[in-house]
Amino acid sequence: MPFPVESESTQLYEEARSAIGSLIANILAIVRQIIDFAVKMFRQLVDYTAQHPEAMVLTVGNFCIWMA
Repeated sequence: MPFPVESESTQLYEEARSAIGSLIANILAIVRQIIDFAVKMFRQLVDYTAQHPEAMVLTVGNFCIWMA
């Protein structure tokens, strides 16, 4: 028959493990949302570039001038 302290420590260990697992899952969900947002923005930029190539070239040129 196990001691009561041993079963309590096992329960505490499992609860801590579950809490850490939930924390990691939530962090990964946030990272996945950020990556999804970045991919959508990149896709919109590529679509805009395909529809308006001259405007994009001028925008990049202006950006280079502003950074110089």
